Amino acid sequence: MSAIIRRTLITRLPYAATRPLSTSIIHQRTVTETVKDTIDTVDKKGGKILAAGIQGAENATHTVKDKVSDVVSGARKKTPTAEEAKGAMKGKVSEAKGKASEVTSEAKAKADEISGKAKGTFEEAKRKVNTTEY
Repeated sequence: MSAIIRRTLITRLPYAATRPLSTSIIHQRTVTETVKDTIDTVDKKGGKILAAGIQGAENATHTVKDKVSDVVSGARKKTPTAEEAKGAMKGKVSEAKGKASEVTSEAKAKADEISGKAKGTFEEAKRKVNTTEY
């Protein structure tokens, strides 16, 4: 376009109708770029949701660990230590020994009683045999 025509067009057209002349390409987004941006947005939202889920799982894990440690500590308080168990066993053993010696002494007394009766019966039978002659 020649300079005279251009000057005429610019002076006769209203200012609002004129467009600046530019040699740069208008930046338009391609379908591929739009899809990439959409996937990126979805990926970020999914990541946030997964991070919240992981955080919830960690909180649940800590809660379970606390409950388990409370139960274990309670069980440890109720469970006797080795020394306590050893002392209790010594007590039971001495109690059993006492009962065994009691039963043994009763058995000896009963055996002596039976032995005495047997000797008495034998002596009586011997006297009867000696007094009776054939």
